[in-house]
Amino acid sequence: MKTSSRHFLILLAAPIFWAASAGDVDCQGLRGSLEPIDRYEFAPPPSPELKYKHDPQNPKLILNPDFYCTQCIKEKRVSYKSRDELKSILETRVIYPHTIQGKNSRVHGRHRLVEHDADVVLDYLFKKMKSRRPIYIEDKTFRLYIDLDGFSTKKHRYPRRKTELKELSDIFPRVSEKTVKLDSHQRAHLYLNRAHRVYRDFTHIVDFKPNAKYMAYRGPYLGVKEKFEIFVFPKQRLLGEFVNTFLGHPVTLEGECWHTLKDDSMISIMNAENMHDVWLNNTFTHHLAFNFCDAFRGYGYNLPSWFSLGFGHLMERRERTDFNTFFYGEGREPDELWGRSRWKPEIRKMVLKDKVRPLVELAQYTHKNEITPPEHGPAWSLVSYQMQLGTEKFGQFIHILKDKKQGESIYNLQVRAFRTVYKTSITQFFEDWKTWVLKTYPPL
Repeated sequence: MKTSSRHFLILLAAPIFWAASAGDVDCQGLRGSLEPIDRYEFAPPPSPELKYKHDPQNPKLILNPDFYCTQCIKEKRVSYKSRDELKSILETRVIYPHTIQGKNSRVHGRHRLVEHDADVVLDYLFKKMKSRRPIYIEDKTFRLYIDLDGFSTKKHRYPRRKTELKELSDIFPRVSEKTVKLDSHQRAHLYLNRAHRVYRDFTHIVDFKPNAKYMAYRGPYLGVKEKFEIFVFPKQRLLGEFVNTFLGHPVTLEGECWHTLKDDSMISIMNAENMHDVWLNNTFTHHLAFNFCDAFRGYGYNLPSWFSLGFGHLMERRERTDFNTFFYGEGREPDELWGRSRWKPEIRKMVLKDKVRPLVELAQYTHKNEITPPEHGPAWSLVSYQMQLGTEKFGQFIHILKDKKQGESIYNLQVRAFRTVYKTSITQFFEDWKTWVLKTYPPL
């Protein structure tokens, strides 16, 4: 069961230790130190009004579900028995401005997973794999497979606890802001809600308009043709078995982001072994932010490495700064550790000692293995600086990065982006960033 793709990334997010080898690739993730979280302008919170209606005689029964959930069926929280009953909700037809190959429309959101019939994949996950609490949820944007235990919401507190519990009460009426323990089913919906939060923030940044001209002939999922697929396994061993079976990838992988050629979908695969929920949430956020950026306006080429890696770190570190996920491409074997201590003082020290490669050099790279582990820090900081110059400008910058003209190099694309949005050159922007770092980042 093998497939092909234009995009391959390896990932590890682990507390302190090195990863196992993935073929000729090593990956690493590190538990770092807490720092004050930078504040950016993201999407406003969703309406506090509840979305779902429940049967007054049977409060757990949802009368207007717009999602398919295997566990909701088991617990009789919904009246449907199969995905086919929700096909009109889960699948969408896009009308083209003009006829293409004799067709003026296409149906998206078909029942697919990792470029296979979804029933075949789900049968393997639920019946052939040694899963403990497998749950599959699909809605209009995401397909989420998750197999995790419940957890305590009071361990490793996080700032959105009350908001997240309030959102969960829309599905589970007995959940409240005082709820301490979430079971595996509630946790599955928690992660679906988190996926939508990252999605809201990204679409807010780029001011996404589904009917804009740049979306003509594109898929409805930010630009790709099929939904975002997310797989969260409890153990690396199970993840390895899955990616080897359906993607033909090494069983030693800790996780990956993947673009499928045939279906034109974005896949995030990760494992939660030895992770607290707040750490897993960091990795989860990094994955999705990275894939949203690649999917936006269609996936046609690799973005500059410094930017895509930096954006993933930015979205992850606005959750917590003490757990950082590192992505590496094929062939990369990290030979040094970086990121255990506070990032800002380390970056300031790098700038003072002139240890940061100039942006004019970093801007030439599109392969993730061309960015060294210590360079992940400056990549994050450069993107953070951009965000703090204004969300609207940052969104415009992404739009230009996703609009490469025929014959335009990736480097010249960035020259155009910096000149158009920030009215400056790449060299001057880099100098301005260094001045900002020395002025705002604390010393060691």
